[in-house]
Amino acid sequence: MLQPATIAFTVQLPETLYLLRLRALGAWWRLGSSAIEPRLLTEFEPEPVRVIREAGL
Repeated sequence: MLQPATIAFTVQLPETLYLLRLRALGAWWRLGSSAIEPRLLTEFEPEPVRVIREAGL
């Protein structure tokens, strides 16, 4: 009996870009996974935590 082929992709990104994409994916998931396109979240740089805390968020 033939076994199905397994395909794997390896992608290498700079760590800062990886973390930005991971953060965007987490935000997308938390928003309900359908409210917006996840790509939209990766177009903007995250605000530093200091700015977020000063805003009271």
